[in-house]
Amino acid sequence: MPDQTSPPLLALDASATASAAVVADGEVLARWASTETNTHAEVLAPAVRRVLAEAQVEAGDLGAVLAGVGPGPFTGLRAGLVTARSLAFAWGIEVHGVMSLDAIAYTAAEEAFRVGVEEFVVATDARRREVYWAHYSQVGSQFQRLHGPFATAPGEVTPLPAYGAGAGLYPEDLRSVPGFENTVPDAGSLGLVGELAVRRGRGLMPVQPLYLRESDAKVPGPRKRAGTGQR
Repeated sequence: MPDQTSPPLLALDASATASAAVVADGEVLARWASTETNTHAEVLAPAVRRVLAEAQVEAGDLGAVLAGVGPGPFTGLRAGLVTARSLAFAWGIEVHGVMSLDAIAYTAAEEAFRVGVEEFVVATDARRREVYWAHYSQVGSQFQRLHGPFATAPGEVTPLPAYGAGAGLYPEDLRSVPGFENTVPDAGSLGLVGELAVRRGRGLMPVQPLYLRESDAKVPGPRKRAGTGQR
């Protein structure tokens, strides 16, 4: 394992695409991301092996697992959180939650600072013609979440510069920032957000999914038996 002043952390996010990363001392040692949104369960375990090998980190060297808790679709979040909890349990280390939109805000705050934007929103695709979004401010290129997360129609988002793939999908409603039209939460940035929170002792979340609305999958109701209908 390369020399570090603090134990490396494994970060996973499955709120949009699936991604995995190893971070330490404010740097991303290795990262991997899928381009698909429906293969989270199949790709996360191989992705973990890949980033650990690339970072030259053994599971026993890790200080904790960081998991993106969304908001996001039911199936993806469930796969990501189950993987994170299972690995942390097997390795005997802690697992912490990080709000997935904060991963985009981490990078967006730097760009907002560069162009003199004090407040902005982060938006991702929530399907059903809606977006997941949150309202942020930046001070010295560091983000602070002011409101959210929410799941609403694009037209209900606070009218500010918007970072993330949700803004790219609805340019008629959101002021999409060039260069961020396709951005989704990434485990590398999420890991840096989580590592800073670990050092500060605040800002982490329970490892519980932020669905913000009911699952698209519905439990079927009781089946009627033949001949039992009302007359």
